[in-house]
Amino acid sequence: MKQGAVILFLVAMASSEAAIAAQAEVLIPRSMAGDKGKYFLLESRKKDGIVRALHKRVGVDSIGYTRTETNCATMEMRELGYSEESPTAIKENPTQWFELVPGSSKSDLANFVCK
Repeated sequence: MKQGAVILFLVAMASSEAAIAAQAEVLIPRSMAGDKGKYFLLESRKKDGIVRALHKRVGVDSIGYTRTETNCATMEMRELGYSEESPTAIKENPTQWFELVPGSSKSDLANFVCK
């Protein structure tokens, strides 16, 4: 393989691995015990201080996907949609912005994506 081809191959591999890593599920740490579910961040994008996130809750008998927006300056959130089927099945119907309850799963999500 010529040097240029090797470099292109390495760049393609690195890009492919980065895309796979971006789709990885990241465990969201909980601040309080008691919830039997586990929460995973699937994606997040920050624009103008607002983080749009998709997370998954794996419970004892169900899996749910929620898309949210968090205002990191005010630490308020709104839920954009929910589905127990898949992320693509979420039909957006935004709620009003709400204050977060300390120790709640949504509060833990906000603190995680805003750090």
